[in-house]
Amino acid sequence: MAGRPWSEEELGFVRTGHSDGMTIQGLALKLGRSEVAIRHKLKEAGLIGRAAKSKKKFSPKEKQSIEDASYDFENTLLKAELKEMKEKVKEAESRIVTPEWEDDWDGEAEWTRAEQKGKRAIDRAIKRGRFKVNFDSGPIAISVISDQHIAPGTPCDFKRMKEDAELIRNTPNFYAVFGGDGVDNHIKHRSALIGANSTPDEQWRLFDHYLQLFGDKILAIISGNHDAWTAQIGGVDYLSKLANKQKICYAPAEARLDITVEGQLYKMVVRHQTGRFNSSLNQTHAVKRFYENNEELFDVGVIGHHHEAAVEMFIKHGQKRYAARPGSYQITSPYSHQYGFSHSIPTCPTFVFFPKERRIIGFDDVRNAVWCLKGKM
Repeated sequence: MAGRPWSEEELGFVRTGHSDGMTIQGLALKLGRSEVAIRHKLKEAGLIGRAAKSKKKFSPKEKQSIEDASYDFENTLLKAELKEMKEKVKEAESRIVTPEWEDDWDGEAEWTRAEQKGKRAIDRAIKRGRFKVNFDSGPIAISVISDQHIAPGTPCDFKRMKEDAELIRNTPNFYAVFGGDGVDNHIKHRSALIGANSTPDEQWRLFDHYLQLFGDKILAIISGNHDAWTAQIGGVDYLSKLANKQKICYAPAEARLDITVEGQLYKMVVRHQTGRFNSSLNQTHAVKRFYENNEELFDVGVIGHHHEAAVEMFIKHGQKRYAARPGSYQITSPYSHQYGFSHSIPTCPTFVFFPKERRIIGFDDVRNAVWCLKGKM
């Protein structure tokens, strides 16, 4: 393939430059040619090799004239290249399709925004679900109520549910924390939804009324897996909206309460479920293992979901602590019957916290705790 043709200006620049003492490498760089090509042209001109003549001595004036010619030649080359580039740009522009919208994405700005969002998300993940509760006098009682599974037409003990709510509301220094699954809400399982005797809307309405039965005695409420189905499928956390309407503190899945009774601090953790440590032989096993594997110690830990009631005092780190599992107001269900589970007991573990000194008494049921709190202790 033939190379770029040599112009007279280039040949003249090679001859005069060589005569002025420029090296072959320097000439090659100036002209954008290879050293082989420069050497070849110098041989053709008889300036190097056997045909080369002795170099001519130039006066200072002649050298200046050669340098000026060199600069003029370089400028000529640059102008030619610039002209060629402009023609190429013009040709390219004539072929470009101009879009009506261009992506103005700014990587640096987007990264900064992502950092800020990440920081807020971390802060929210750490602090959400943490509540501080302060009581000026005591003792006080807190009942953990979970797995109501409100659904008209099902084996759900609505009578006992209402009686317990009114008992907590009417007993001084008695409060409740909700542990999730307040409604059946089978929107995730089509077969269960079709076979239900009530709609999720009816169930949520009844649950809203049920919350009002407690007055201002609900300290916090968390979501269970049945509650979370609405958020997972529909993108709406309906339980959060109900809690906000009733002015109740809400957190998904888990609540951690720092409870202070006349200066004495107690730590309570309420979760709806845990994916690890469950045992069909010992219901409180999951709570105690959760204590051991958790980042924080707690005095009372309660985990729902299994519908099997259990309360156990255990000693860890030199202190008496409690592990508990609530029962359920849903006495049975097609699922529990099909897989051979026993009927549930509508009982809610309740704990009495004393002031000024670290002292906790755990009860398996709301009514026993009320009996003690009313002066029988």
